[in-house]
Amino acid sequence: MSGVSARGLSPEQRRQLAVKLTRVLARYRPILDAYIIEFFTDNLWATLPGSWQEALDGLKPPQLATQLLGVPGEGEVVRYSSVWPLSLLALKSTACALAFTRTPGFQTPSEFLENPSQSSRLTAPFRKHVRPKKQHEIRRLGELVKKLSDLTGCTQVVDIGSGQGHLSRFMSLGLGLTVKSVEGDPRLVERAQRLDQELLQALEKEEKRHPQVRAAGTPAGRAGPPAAAESGRPAGPPVPGEPGGGLLQPGAAACPASGDADSAGPAALPSGAGLPR
Repeated sequence: MSGVSARGLSPEQRRQLAVKLTRVLARYRPILDAYIIEFFTDNLWATLPGSWQEALDGLKPPQLATQLLGVPGEGEVVRYSSVWPLSLLALKSTACALAFTRTPGFQTPSEFLENPSQSSRLTAPFRKHVRPKKQHEIRRLGELVKKLSDLTGCTQVVDIGSGQGHLSRFMSLGLGLTVKSVEGDPRLVERAQRLDQELLQALEKEEKRHPQVRAAGTPAGRAGPPAAAESGRPAGPPVPGEPGGGLLQPGAAACPASGDADSAGPAALPSGAGLPR
């Protein structure tokens, strides 16, 4: 399955692709939104058209995958035990035509050229306990939120489903945004609180070694802990102007390198400051 690549498409072609995808997703929304367990609890099989049931009934999982995806194993040939209805064949053809390619069509982001496990555009405290993919995501998304907040005059950011708080910490302590985090899983809330404390303790040690790390206007003294996060309640790290807030303000955006062309630039420390990488 070759798939579709959005790279190289004009804005109008991307718009047309988005319209097609939206139309197909809306038509088959009940199937796409279903969970596996609902196949058994809600008898989803009975909701399929009768002609689909007749064509698919009795197929083993490997046969189903081969016939639906059209990707036979080595030495195999796609064979159908019965004539499939046109509506099912149309869905299969449409899915193949609109599926995005699984072959990477881009270069490694410039931030990972030096070290594939560490983003060069995130300082060490924000990389700790964060996988490379997540490092890239929180940097890009955080910088986008920062840019939109500056353009719209937004003063409050709410991170819904904040998980362990990696994005919230970066937006608050790295980009100087006022952030509240909402997470419904008590285990993730507890983990986020531990990581908050760990980051603030690391920053406190750096302040003692490098007083210039503290942002201008931030009160001196011990960095206070982040607001307590409870399950389902908004909470977040300290904000700029409060004890412990604004300690890792980003520097000027650097020119992005090839392979990361739409980057907003690195999250750097203030001029003269240096945290360990």
